[in-house]
Amino acid sequence: MTEMWYPTRLPDLLPVLAGIGSVLYPFLVYFGLPHLPPGLLVALAVGIGGLHLLRRRGRGVMPRWSFVAIACVLLALLALRPVLAAQAYPPLVSLSLAATFGWSLAHPPTAIERIARLTHPDLSAEAVKHTRTVTKVWTVFFLANAAIASVCAVWFSVAIWTLWTGLVSYLLIGVLLIGEVMVRRRILQRATT
Repeated sequence: MTEMWYPTRLPDLLPVLAGIGSVLYPFLVYFGLPHLPPGLLVALAVGIGGLHLLRRRGRGVMPRWSFVAIACVLLALLALRPVLAAQAYPPLVSLSLAATFGWSLAHPPTAIERIARLTHPDLSAEAVKHTRTVTKVWTVFFLANAAIASVCAVWFSVAIWTLWTGLVSYLLIGVLLIGEVMVRRRILQRATT
């Protein structure tokens, strides 16, 4: 008998749906703003945030408080500047990540150390120091990303905002991730030799 799909399989799909939604959101805003009310796009952003929350069940890099804060800010902006509210989701996510990473610097282990320990539970002192440095880099990156995305939303066209939030920022995240993994491998190799 063939296996049927049941709603209990939904948790397996949440990371995929949340990731696709986050990546596509700037393009949905770009193509949707001329045809859809901004409130619908804000509802979509809150829905994507909700998928991330369900996926992580309030744990992980973005805790539950960030979803609530983002949703509240989006709803407040919707009442004041609807188009800006539709564009606010990516910078708010970056601010939330910056706050989470920054908080972990003051309350170790850092976010990057926690992630690194998933694959390497016995980190050396040098590796822990490295994860602290990388956490600082990510904190600064997310603050800068939020600032640039906000400037693009307030002073530039939706096309420029989409280019930044839908392409350039993801390329920079990829470069940072690849660079960090390469440096971490060298540190781990030095620790084992």
